[in-house]
Amino acid sequence: MNIGMILDNEFTGDLRVENEVQALQSAGYNVFVLCLNFGTKPKRETFCGATIIRINKSKKTIKKLRALTNTIFNFYPYFWEKHIEEFVEEFKIDILHVHDLYMFGSAFIYNKRAVKKLKIVGDLHENYVAGLQYYRFSTTFPGNVLISIPKWKRTKIKWIKKLDYAITVIEEAVERYHSLGIKREKFSIVANYVNREVFNQQQIDDSIISKFKGKFVVTYIGAFDLHRGIESVVKSMPLLKKTITNIQLVLVGTGRNLTELKKLAQDLNVEEIISFEGWRPPDTLLSYIKSSDVCLIPHLKTQHTDNTIPHKLFQYMYFERPVISTNCNPIKRILDETEAGLIYESNNHADLGDKILHLWNNDDLRRKMGENGKKAVEEKYNWKATSKNLIELYDRIKNDIGL
Repeated sequence: MNIGMILDNEFTGDLRVENEVQALQSAGYNVFVLCLNFGTKPKRETFCGATIIRINKSKKTIKKLRALTNTIFNFYPYFWEKHIEEFVEEFKIDILHVHDLYMFGSAFIYNKRAVKKLKIVGDLHENYVAGLQYYRFSTTFPGNVLISIPKWKRTKIKWIKKLDYAITVIEEAVERYHSLGIKREKFSIVANYVNREVFNQQQIDDSIISKFKGKFVVTYIGAFDLHRGIESVVKSMPLLKKTITNIQLVLVGTGRNLTELKKLAQDLNVEEIISFEGWRPPDTLLSYIKSSDVCLIPHLKTQHTDNTIPHKLFQYMYFERPVISTNCNPIKRILDETEAGLIYESNNHADLGDKILHLWNNDDLRRKMGENGKKAVEEKYNWKATSKNLIELYDRIKNDIGL
C-alpha cells in the first residue's frame, strides 16, 4: 500500500513525522512524503526507504498563505491541491495521510475533484484552533480581523467528522473531541514519545557540557511564544539567585517574544544568569539535557496545552532529569503517575521558584525522579510502544480498502 503523507513544513527535523515514516516503512508500507523546502535540500531524496518530495517555496510566502486558510482569501488549500494531484498520480498513492488540521481542506478539495476518491487520515499534532488565541499571526493585524476563531471551531468539527480516520497525540484530546460530538472510534492515539533508537545515537558535545560546568542548571528547550510561559521562568530568577548563587537558566530556542524576554531579564537584573542559546540543531539537545540539573515545561495551562503533549517531557525523562512543569492536564497526569517531577501552578513564578529551590535542596530526590523518568520511558512512554497504534491503524485501513 502506498501512503502519501502531506506536510506543509520541511521534513527534516520534524521528529513526529520522521518517526511515523520510519515505523510505517519498517512495517512494510511504502511511504511518500510531499513537503516544503525553504532552503537548499534536494527536490527528491530517500529517508529510511521512504521517498521525500519537496516543493521549493519561500518560507515567508508560505506563512502568509497558511495564515489565510479558512478566510475570504482561502488560496492555500488550492495551492496544495494542485501538488497533491500530481503527487498522487506519479506515485500511485492509495491513501492520504495529512498532517495538521489546517491542511485537511486541501485533501478534501482534491478528493472532490478526483475520479478515484482516496481515504484520508488526519494527523492532529495539536489543538490548532485553541492555539489561534495566542499565535502572533492570528492576534495581530490583519490576522485578528481576517481570522475568525468561531468559524475555525465550526470548521474543525466539520473536517474531523469528514475524515475517514483521525490520529491524535494524547488521551485527553480524544475525550475533548468526543465531547464535541465526534466518535471515539474515529481516533487512534500516536503519542509524541521518545524514539530511543534515535536519541541513543546522539553524541555528547563536550563544549556544551563544559560551558555550564559548576553551575546549577535549569533548562527550557523549545519554541518561544506567549503560551509557552517562559516569562514566569525569568520572573522566578531574582529571588532564586539570592539563594542559589551558582544558578544558570538556559533557554534553548527562539520565537516571537525573544526580544521581550531579553528585556525582561535586563529589567529584573538577571541577564547575567540567563543564557539565551537560540535555535540549536536537534542533535545538540541531548548535550543540553545532560548539562542540566532540572528541566522545565512552563507552558501556560490553556485549552491548547491541556490537549497536547510535548516531545521534550519524555526526552527530559529518558535522560534522567527531574521535570518541573505547569499543571497542564496530560503532563500533570504523567508526572503524578511516574513521580518523575514536580508540578507548579501555571503562570505562578513564586510557585515555580519554590519548586526549583526544593529540588536544589534535595540531591537524592532529583536523582530518584530522574531514575523514575527513565524507567517510565523504557517501559511505557516510548515510540516503539505508541507506534504499534499507528501500525494497527494502517493494517485496519489496508483491510478496509481491500489491498
